[in-house]
Amino acid sequence: MPIRIRVALVFVTALAIAFGLGGWLFYTRLSASLLGVSFEDSSRTLGSATHGLLIGGAAFLILAGVGAYWLARAALAPVERMRREAAALSDEDAGSILQVPRTHDEIAALAATMNDLLVRLRTALARQRAFAADASHELRTPIAVLAGELELANRPGRSRAELAAAVAVAGEEVTRLARITDDLLVLARGDEDKLVIEPELTDIHVLLARSAERASSRAAAAGLICRVEAPAGLVACADPVRIGQAVDNLVGNALRFAPRGTDIVLSGERSGCWLVLEVRDRGPGFPPDFLPHAFERFRRPERARARGEGGAGLGLAIVRAIVLAHGGRVAARNRPSGGAAVRLEIPAGN
Repeated sequence: MPIRIRVALVFVTALAIAFGLGGWLFYTRLSASLLGVSFEDSSRTLGSATHGLLIGGAAFLILAGVGAYWLARAALAPVERMRREAAALSDEDAGSILQVPRTHDEIAALAATMNDLLVRLRTALARQRAFAADASHELRTPIAVLAGELELANRPGRSRAELAAAVAVAGEEVTRLARITDDLLVLARGDEDKLVIEPELTDIHVLLARSAERASSRAAAAGLICRVEAPAGLVACADPVRIGQAVDNLVGNALRFAPRGTDIVLSGERSGCWLVLEVRDRGPGFPPDFLPHAFERFRRPERARARGEGGAGLGLAIVRAIVLAHGGRVAARNRPSGGAAVRLEIPAGN
């Protein structure tokens, strides 16, 4: 049953109850006033009053019901209009929103809330579309290179050295594809709050030292030094594998931009109930226009667009996903003395 009919029925029922009570009181008072009159005169008077009360009451109830129906219809007209507008929206209507009535009542608040929901849904849809487009773009390049190398290797007359070189390039592209797909899987699980975190009591100094050791060969080739600044015995409840992955990503970024002959510092300390980790270098730092978007997916500074200088732009996004899964926060900044620094803060848990 439409809501306007239900409102009208409730209104009419309330009127009927009020009218019935009024009629009963009127009948009682009239009877009391006629106690001193003859029986025939009182019966005639009471019958005439009852007949008039029934006719007038029925007409009044009909008019009240019609009026209540139209009143409810007028009051709910903005809701019906919003329903039609919402039904007419599609995912191609980038900027369409519902018209908010100027009544400043609950219906206007409902329209404003629905518009906020539309904005959030469109933002999420745009983000997913951009993610799919960027992912396909990043995957297309190694797939194209891999296909080209296999095609060249399949041509007749290729020497053993040429075949070995083609296989080596194909292997690099397969490794690149595997890394990108693994990164995308981590981010997808982070979006669904399904990124597996297995916290345990972890020696942070040892964790940072292992990350520096894993990067030592690349650091030596680039003429850099990785230093660890963390007190011995610093422990926290964290997932050592995931936090190690986040630190490795930050060290990898620093290795690409730090000038030869400088050092990369991996620091850790306890600040209240937080474990604070930071990786800093003495490179050119983050471009100012890149800083607000540093942890977005497929975001890279312009100087890292060249294929040989950067990855797919997922490293910092993965760092953020790992830190958020630990219930922490992450921030990137440029140091006043020069260079970039990325700071991770997670609950120490002990």
